[in-house]
Amino acid sequence: MRILSENRRRFDQERAHAFSVFKDSGDAPSLLNRLSAITDQAVMRQAAAQGLPQTLALVAVGGYGRSEMFPYSDLDILVLVPEHWSEEQRAPVGSFLTSLWDLGLTVGATERTVRECLEASSDITVATALLESRLIGGSSELYSLMKSEFLERLVPRDFFRDKMLEMHQRHARTGDSPYALEPNVKENPGGLRDLQVFAWIARASGFGDSLYDFSVNGLITTREAEAMRRCLMFLQRLRIEMHLAAGRHEDRLLFDLQNAVARSMGIEGSGDLRPSEMLMKDYYRNAKSVIQLCLIQLQALSDRFAGRSSAPAVPIDEVFQARGEELDLRRRGALDDSLVNILRGFYLRATNPLVQRPSIGLVRELWHAVHNPHARFAADAQSRSVFLSILKLPTGVYRTLHAMNTWGVLSLILPAWSRVEGQMQHDLFHVYTVDQHTIQVIRGLRHLVYAEHAHEFPLLSEIMGELPETWRIIVAALFHDIGKGRGGNHSLLGETDARAFCEACGISREDTEFIAFLVREHLTMSHVAQKQDIADPEVIKAFASVVKNSERLKALYLLTVCDIRATGPKVWNDWKGALLEQLYRATLAQLGGNLPTRSSLLELRKAAALDLARSAGVTTEECEKIWASLDVAYFLRHSAEDIAWHASALSSWPGSGALVRARPAPRLSGLEVLVCAPDRAGLFTTLVGCLQRCRTSVLDARIHTTRDGRALDTFLVMDLGRRPDPQEAAQAIAETVSRALSSDKPLPPVKLGPLSRHSRHFPIRPVVLIEPDALGNSWLLSIVCNDRPGLLYTISSVLSRSGVNLQTARISTLGERAEDIFQIDGAPLKDPAECLKISREIVESIAPDAAPLSQEGKKPDPFPQPEEQHS
Repeated sequence: MRILSENRRRFDQERAHAFSVFKDSGDAPSLLNRLSAITDQAVMRQAAAQGLPQTLALVAVGGYGRSEMFPYSDLDILVLVPEHWSEEQRAPVGSFLTSLWDLGLTVGATERTVRECLEASSDITVATALLESRLIGGSSELYSLMKSEFLERLVPRDFFRDKMLEMHQRHARTGDSPYALEPNVKENPGGLRDLQVFAWIARASGFGDSLYDFSVNGLITTREAEAMRRCLMFLQRLRIEMHLAAGRHEDRLLFDLQNAVARSMGIEGSGDLRPSEMLMKDYYRNAKSVIQLCLIQLQALSDRFAGRSSAPAVPIDEVFQARGEELDLRRRGALDDSLVNILRGFYLRATNPLVQRPSIGLVRELWHAVHNPHARFAADAQSRSVFLSILKLPTGVYRTLHAMNTWGVLSLILPAWSRVEGQMQHDLFHVYTVDQHTIQVIRGLRHLVYAEHAHEFPLLSEIMGELPETWRIIVAALFHDIGKGRGGNHSLLGETDARAFCEACGISREDTEFIAFLVREHLTMSHVAQKQDIADPEVIKAFASVVKNSERLKALYLLTVCDIRATGPKVWNDWKGALLEQLYRATLAQLGGNLPTRSSLLELRKAAALDLARSAGVTTEECEKIWASLDVAYFLRHSAEDIAWHASALSSWPGSGALVRARPAPRLSGLEVLVCAPDRAGLFTTLVGCLQRCRTSVLDARIHTTRDGRALDTFLVMDLGRRPDPQEAAQAIAETVSRALSSDKPLPPVKLGPLSRHSRHFPIRPVVLIEPDALGNSWLLSIVCNDRPGLLYTISSVLSRSGVNLQTARISTLGERAEDIFQIDGAPLKDPAECLKISREIVESIAPDAAPLSQEGKKPDPFPQPEEQHS
């Protein structure tokens, strides 16, 4: 065991005492200053022990230089040595820097002369470090010389330019959004670094060293300085608690830490929100405030460097004027208590070709008006009229609503919006807060209007061009999730809010019903497409009875796609897109009276498949012989192209052993696998195990038993191995499955993989439901749980052991949440007690070995009421 030095023991004891005081007081600035002082003393003791001469200077840089030493921050130090020192004179410096690691912190150290510092200061990172440096000990003359010469060389305008470029690059690396589920509280937009960038530029520009100085010197107002101080203290406290909870340098607010940090900060749950959700809501609101304040201050600095516009003011109305490219106010205080003037500012910014940006005066007035605790903003008829005009804008709707949300204006006109601002969604597939998700949905819808985006989704863009009054879809999107976080069905709550809004705005009854329908049914189309057999005309007929007409269908289709795509990058894929398009086209045909009946659909599909099979060299007789052994369900569940492909493969198969074929899926980014083999117990489970060993994920499975006792199974899979050539991947999968089926040795079982880190902290209570299908010929098994490797194999194993036959499997993975639908049959399902037994065994099989605790400390209920599911 390594023996700690006396300096390290003293350092640890003093830090532990400082942490103890902090836990009682929660005073973040005091702790940071105290830790910096403790570190200074430890560094100087170490310097004395190493015999460093007083002719050099020990300089703190980085956060240490700002006297903001977080519990496990890096120890950033510059050793400033005199010019022309020999190697022998510099030798003790290296030993000293190495010895600093004894303190148990990560050391970032540099040894330079004054000349070397000045040469290196052309790098913006070095320049920033020198700007906020401070002397720890040693030669004050040497340090003063370096600092004065550095400041003399520093060009504020260039420093501002470089820091802004650096900030934009940093924001781009973090997705340009503060609303990550596990944000980096230092680097993400709205984090500590944004506040530091402003302070660095203000300091370089000669406005002082603190928020107080910036206020006294006229750069910011007293209220702005106080708001920035509150934001800074929140982030400092949060980062301290994160370091202490993790026991290491950790700047990401991980799921693992959120509960512990919330408790340490005294945050309790409220209503349906857990403490961790309340913490994140506070964080996102603080991040939004940081973004607002930094936008104001950085624009103010930009104006000082660029100079105010000398263009004459051109009046627009009694409140606003254009000055060059800027929208400005004609009189100060025009936004106080005037919601209509605030909204008109956003409307004019979007519609007036003379203006490109708001003036710093207008931005400042907006911030002060919105954040005035005594302001009373009434959403009257005039303000609603302006807001509706914004929603009806031919261009700029998304940009305007995004800006209104950034500045906190949407919650003024829509009081219910304040409930979803910063509302985190712990469902493991939403990557945005509710308000940001909604804004992203609107962004997707507006992209469909513009020709430059038509290549992304041609059909959707075509449909958008056909629809009249597309503003109604924007209104529906605005309300589709506004009911979240209140408990109950958010679709119905949103419908109620949407109806009230439409009535208050004087929207016609017809348009109100259209909007209310979209909000109420915004989950229906994805549910039908992903969880019902959309090859069945009866399913299409039932869905058509819900939408009622083609205009509603088109709007719902657009909203559904944009809703899913705005949920997260792992949720949308080509397979879901194909299902939704198939449902849309079939329902459109049904509404137009053109959807064939089951019998006519069967004949049409057979005829089309026969033409395709003949062109592939398969005779009519061979097709009829193959098809004679298949039932109606087979033809309903497969396209004509698939049926022809199957016929081509089966016609060349001698009928013994197992037939396995695979190919890249037409029009989809996946692979299709066809297996025909003598039917036997556990065959499907074996196939699923083989496919998992091939590093694939099953999206869809269709199981058929021919009249002569063979299993004809088809799978749509995604290649998780990311093999570059889809054709080679298909061949490799076919060979692997074929070898497994021809082997006499049983395959070892596939083990259920562990939950991911995210899933462990937000476990989904498994929901298992077995109920008869609409026709009463089979049963539907619905399963909602955490996704993980081996899940499908585990479920199919239970069904096989229970004597249950699997007809189809529809696999839907939403991030790390699995929502799977299986069509099953078998004698055991006719007995309610057996159904309960099967359900319980599935729950026990897919649950972790040790059931994870929920955030309230309770084990999840294995048989809860089914939760509302999202697309």
